Amino acid sequence: MTWLNRCITRRHFLMIAGRSHALSLLLLVIFWAQPSMVSAEQADDMPMNLRSGFLQRVFYETDPRDAKAAIEVQGREVSRSLGLSSPPKVILYPDMQSMTNALHRGELEMVTMPSIEYLRIRTTIPLIPSFVGANNNGLGSRYVVIVRKDSGIGSFADLKGRSILLPPVARHELSHLWLEVLLMQTGKRGNDSFFRQTRETPKLFNAIMEVFLRKADAAIVTRAGLDTSQQLNPQLEKQLTVVAESRNLSDGVTCLIPGTPEKFRNNLSKAIMSLNTTSGGRQMYTIFQSSGITLFKPEYLEGLEELLHEHDRLKAKTA
Repeated sequence: MTWLNRCITRRHFLMIAGRSHALSLLLLVIFWAQPSMVSAEQADDMPMNLRSGFLQRVFYETDPRDAKAAIEVQGREVSRSLGLSSPPKVILYPDMQSMTNALHRGELEMVTMPSIEYLRIRTTIPLIPSFVGANNNGLGSRYVVIVRKDSGIGSFADLKGRSILLPPVARHELSHLWLEVLLMQTGKRGNDSFFRQTRETPKLFNAIMEVFLRKADAAIVTRAGLDTSQQLNPQLEKQLTVVAESRNLSDGVTCLIPGTPEKFRNNLSKAIMSLNTTSGGRQMYTIFQSSGITLFKPEYLEGLEELLHEHDRLKAKTA
């Protein structure tokens, strides 16, 4: 098997793609799969090349260099289908500041970032939020705190002095932000001052089972993961209960740059949305463990905006 073939295997894509944070990679593959929709674009309406930006921390499950190489392989096909004069550029940024600097300098045509980062910079950098993952109808993740029904824990406040399992912060940053708000609402400013023990658990199902088997008092998991686990094992529904639940929190958003020609942006949108109805598109979503792509709506950010406002309010109150 050649190096190129190894880069585009199903396994490699699964390693690279976090459901929402790999949207830009998915956009590249969309163009590769449907070149006819964009090849008719006039050359003078097209950018010289397609430059896509990613935060390096997005690729927490694989070496960023391998991720970049795999994206570039697909990007060459994209450039040919778009009739661009130069090969594509995939740029990984070590932090948000370096990505922000690149946006200020006009060095990108497309960028994918966590929604929380978009909210932090949207007033200072002109961006066009355009696409989100269609999971949970585009609303992102919802988190819950679960305990056993017979544990005597009836609310989040009852977890004082108990143990709790947390999802990895690299993948579920918003769950940790939500936890900070819950702690500040109880008058605390840190895990150690409230819980007896905290521990990150990479696999959601393992966290659920540890609570079920009384190895931990509580766990933060996604509502979707809990519902799926309970469907597979009805005993979990009988023994576990939810004592706190977040609003829907948008995971990530893909933005276009206002300087990108409008006709180009329209063709991009058509290519993405039509992929939801093609067999190739459905296969691609299976690879990316996604139910599809949907157009961005401002209401998708409402839950996260509310959480950030509450976080800032409580932080200022306790300062």
